[in-house]
Amino acid sequence: MRLKQKTRLPCNRVFCFRGNETIINAVPFKKVFVLLLVVFSACSAPAQNTIVVPTATLAPATSVLDTAATISPTASRPTRAPSPTFAKPAIQTPAWFDDVVLYEIFPRSFYDADGDGIGDLQGIAQKLDYLQDLGVGAIWLTPIFASPSYHGYDVTDYYKINPEFGVEQDLIDLVNEAHQRDIKIILDFVAGHSSDQHPFFKDAYGNPNSKYAAWYRWLDDAHTKYEHFGSATNMPKWNQDNPEVRAYLLENAKYWMNTAGIDGYRLDYALGVSHDFWKAFRQEIKSINADALLLGEVWDSGLKIKPYYDNQFDATFDFPVYYDVMGSHDRAGASALLAQRGLNAFESTLRAETRLYPPGAQSVRFLNNHDTLRVMSQVKTACQLSAVECERHIIERAKLAATLLLTLPATPMLYYGEEIGMSGDKSDGDKTVREPMDWYASESGAGMTTWYRPATGFNQPDDGISVAEQQNQTASLFERYRALLALRAQHDALRHGEFVTIPFVGIPAAELSALAAYARVTDAETILVVLNAGDQAITATLDLSALGSDTITLHDLLAANTLAPAPAQNFSLRLAPRAAYVFQLEP
Repeated sequence: MRLKQKTRLPCNRVFCFRGNETIINAVPFKKVFVLLLVVFSACSAPAQNTIVVPTATLAPATSVLDTAATISPTASRPTRAPSPTFAKPAIQTPAWFDDVVLYEIFPRSFYDADGDGIGDLQGIAQKLDYLQDLGVGAIWLTPIFASPSYHGYDVTDYYKINPEFGVEQDLIDLVNEAHQRDIKIILDFVAGHSSDQHPFFKDAYGNPNSKYAAWYRWLDDAHTKYEHFGSATNMPKWNQDNPEVRAYLLENAKYWMNTAGIDGYRLDYALGVSHDFWKAFRQEIKSINADALLLGEVWDSGLKIKPYYDNQFDATFDFPVYYDVMGSHDRAGASALLAQRGLNAFESTLRAETRLYPPGAQSVRFLNNHDTLRVMSQVKTACQLSAVECERHIIERAKLAATLLLTLPATPMLYYGEEIGMSGDKSDGDKTVREPMDWYASESGAGMTTWYRPATGFNQPDDGISVAEQQNQTASLFERYRALLALRAQHDALRHGEFVTIPFVGIPAAELSALAAYARVTDAETILVVLNAGDQAITATLDLSALGSDTITLHDLLAANTLAPAPAQNFSLRLAPRAAYVFQLEP
C-alpha cells in the first residue's frame, strides 16, 4: 500500500561496479556473447494495438532496425531451468526467485469462476495455463483474507479466505495446481494494521478494560482515538510491541505456510512495522521453509531500503529504479519512456544499490502495480498524427518499456493486464488501475469480472486491448511480452549475467538522453540491449570493445537476422524511433 511518495534511490546479485565504471571480473568472456540494445524515444498520443516493424542494419544503411519479434506465437514455451539455492556470503535468499518472472494479480479483477462478477481463486486456477504459456514463474496475490473493503488491505480475519474469493480448500487447490506447473504462489500479508471491523478492535474501542486494549496504539485514555494507516481511520495500527499481538500475527502467517504450502509473502507497507518484528517474522517463516520468499514493500530510497536486508527480507521492490524510469507514480508525462528524462538514469541507481545492499540481496523491478498508474497510461502523450499513427507510437513505446523491464538485472514483475496494454490512471482513485482483466474483444464472456464497470472506464469493446484480440497476433504487445519472457527463460545471461554499461560515441547530449545500451554477460554468452526512446531515427555508434573482441557480429534475437561483422570500437547501428533491440554476440 502507498502512504506517501518518497525519494528514490536494489540489486547486488548479478553484477558489480567500481566507482562510476562497471567491473566484470568474476565472469570470463568466452563462447557465445549476447548483447542487449534498447532505444527509447518520445511519443505522442493514446493508442491501442497497431505496430510497425523496423529491421536491423549496419550504418550507413537506409533502413532502421526491426523491432517486431518473429518468434512464432505457437512455438512451444521453453522450460525454465531452476537454479540451486547457493549460500551467500552476506544473506541467504531463495535462488529460484532469480529465475522467475513475477505476476501480480488483483483477484477481484482477474477471472470469475462462479459467475457472480467477482474474480476468485478458482478463476485464477483456471487461468494457470495462460500464465504458464506467457512464461510466468511466480504469482503474487493481493490480499485474499476476510475484509469489508474491495481491496482487502483492512483484514477482519487472517484465518479466513474472503468468501467472495472462495474457501480455504480453493487456495490449497490453487497452490497445488500452480506447483504442478512449476509456478510459485506468494500471498500479501498486512502486519501493520487491521480493519476497524476486526473483532479485537471492536472489543477494545472505547473499552480500556478490554482483553485487547493493549493490542492497538491508542492516543487517549478513553480508547477512542488511535493511530491508523495514513489518513485511513478504518485501518487501526496493531501494537506489535505487545508479545500477544506479535504471536498472533506470526501464527497467522505460519498457518498458511503449513496449511496451503504457499511459497512466501509480500509484506505490505513494511515501513510501518519495526525491524525487530520483521526479524522475528523471518525466523518463523524460514524455520518452516528456508526457500520461502520474503518480499518487502519498502516504498522509499535505497538508504531506507538497505536496513531491511539485515536478517529481514530476501527481496524488496526497486522503487528507486521505478522512479528513474517513470518519474511519478500518479502523474503521467514525466517518464523516460517519453524521453522526458535521461533514459539511462537507472544505471547510476544500479551502481548505488550495488554498493548499498549486501551480496545476495534480491530486487523486483516493475513498470506498474496496483498503487501506480499503469505503464500504458505513462506512454501516452498528446498526438497530432492520425489515430492509426498515434496508436502505433504508443504500442512501440510499450514494447520498448517491456524490453527494458525484462532485460535488466533482478526479478521482473508484470501487473495483470500489462501484457495486453491495459490503461489506468487515478481519475477514480485506485480503482481505475484495478479494472477487470480484459479477456475478450466484446468485454463479455466466461470469466469476465463485472464488479467495477464505470461508463468512463478504460476497458472498451473492440478496442484491441484484450487477450482474444492479441493472442497469436505476431505484432501484438502480448506476443512481444511472450517473446521477451521466452528469451529470459532461454538465456542465462538475462537472469544471472553481469550488467555492463555500453557507451555511445560522438552522440550530441540532446540525443544521448533518449538512448541507453547495456550488455548482460555470463561465461557462456553475452546479450546486448539497445534502446531509443526518441521520436526520431538515429544512427548510433557504440563502443563495444569492453566485450572482448576486436570485431563484433550481432544476431537480432527478436527479428531473427544477423548483422554483418563490424569493428567493436565503432559499431554503428541505425535505430528506429521508439525502438528496442536485443542482440546476441556471436563467437
